[in-house]
Amino acid sequence: MQELRIVLIVVGVLAIAGLLIHGLWTNKREQSGKFSDKPLSKLANESSTESDVVIPKSSPQEAPALEDDFDVVKVTKKSSKKEPSFSSFDDDIGDPLLDNHHDNSNEDVETIRPSVAVNTDELPTITISSDAYSKHEEEPSSAFIAKEPQAVESVELEPELTGVEPESTPVAAVTEPEEPELEVLVLHVKALPNQIFVGSDLFVSMEQNGLHFGPMDIYHRHADMSGTGKVLFSVANMLKPGTLSHDDPTTFTTEGISFFMTLPSFGDPEQNFKIMLHTAQMIADDLGGHVLDDKRSLMTRDRIDAFKRQIQNFVQRQKQKEISNIV
Repeated sequence: MQELRIVLIVVGVLAIAGLLIHGLWTNKREQSGKFSDKPLSKLANESSTESDVVIPKSSPQEAPALEDDFDVVKVTKKSSKKEPSFSSFDDDIGDPLLDNHHDNSNEDVETIRPSVAVNTDELPTITISSDAYSKHEEEPSSAFIAKEPQAVESVELEPELTGVEPESTPVAAVTEPEEPELEVLVLHVKALPNQIFVGSDLFVSMEQNGLHFGPMDIYHRHADMSGTGKVLFSVANMLKPGTLSHDDPTTFTTEGISFFMTLPSFGDPEQNFKIMLHTAQMIADDLGGHVLDDKRSLMTRDRIDAFKRQIQNFVQRQKQKEISNIV
């Protein structure tokens, strides 16, 4: 679009220049013929009545300068003779950017045209160079060059999240670690009816069977007979509060003692149970008591086998849990 405007401007300039040259050449030819056929006085009278253009009188010795003022005359549609008009060319080649409006009224139009007194002897010669034409093409008028759009800094706007709740990321359910399964195996050693255990005899028998007084004021059997290592099982007072603490063993008495072993335990649980049962039987024999089960019934072979099955089942469940945790 910009190039089309430039081409139209250049063509318009060339057309106006050609028309101007053609008008000057025609005017020169007419004036030459009139000067040759008529005297100067008659030429002046006829030109005032028949011509639209008034040529001011001047002496032949003085040629008017091109910068002199132009005489203005008014031309109407009723004129009998008119000069060649350039209006048709102007309408065809006019630049739509330069034409503000076009009057289509039917009223008389008054046209103002310049009248120039030309000396035919010193008429300048106008030449159009191809370089000038190419210059117009290469260097278009700055008035018609569209201003380059300025780069607009792109501003990234963060989208406003109104009324939209952020998607909640799924949170892995945190499962609390399961408490280890615990089972307790309990045996009792009880004195004969109407009898009690005296502390001086009881504590000596317990210590001879590998039990040591320790935490919680009770006796414990350790993995090492010297009283070190992991605890395999413990022995407490059958009566409340369950402690075996004493200041004088001769004054301490009780109806019986309780053996208990916790599963899981250190080492082999079946072997630990055998040690606990054997220790209970040895103390019962020393003090003249009886070995009872967890329900305080006399220990039998069936109850011993039941304790062993309980231990085996517990161990089997522990193995299955370990396998499931690995998988």
